[in-house]
Amino acid sequence: SLTEKPKSSPSGRLRQNFADHGNCLQTGFLGTSILMATLTDHGMADIAYQLLFQRNNPSWLYSIDNGATTIWERWNSYRRDTGLGPNSMNSFNHYAYGAVCEWIWETVAGISADPRQPGFRHIIMRPVPDRRLGHLRAHYQSAAGPIRSEWHYKGDTWHWDITIPAGATATVTLPGDTISTRYTSGTYHLQKKLTVM
Repeated sequence: SLTEKPKSSPSGRLRQNFADHGNCLQTGFLGTSILMATLTDHGMADIAYQLLFQRNNPSWLYSIDNGATTIWERWNSYRRDTGLGPNSMNSFNHYAYGAVCEWIWETVAGISADPRQPGFRHIIMRPVPDRRLGHLRAHYQSAAGPIRSEWHYKGDTWHWDITIPAGATATVTLPGDTISTRYTSGTYHLQKKLTVM
């Protein structure tokens, strides 16, 4: 209900659930694919970034810290305390948990294809930065040409350089804004004062 206190609201309970579990992942194949976008869409990008940066098991960085160069099939494919996980379903090159990469491209870099105009003829650019990351460089070679999104913080000002390929357009939304601006092909420098993100 709209009159619920923040802790008893669905998002409040979800926040509390993550806190109760040390901000570790608690999802499998199905939930992981939608988790990061769902958190971001519901105003919890801070939790999504906590999950991205988490080093305890289960997490993406836990596997990297344990030598992974690909996405594992299971969160416990290998553990320091028990070694290799069960023989069945224990691939060390399995994409399911790699769904985080889509979130990194679309949310961290802010590069999304417009499904109504395939081939990146129109691009949706709407990053949700986090100061803990500090900076980002993303270059995507699309069917329309190279797309670039690079951002960094300088003090309280967030700087964003974007490139839209020739013949393409983009709808660009700055972090925290609800109003978008349409850009044609070219390279642009945008900036905004961000004190929290």
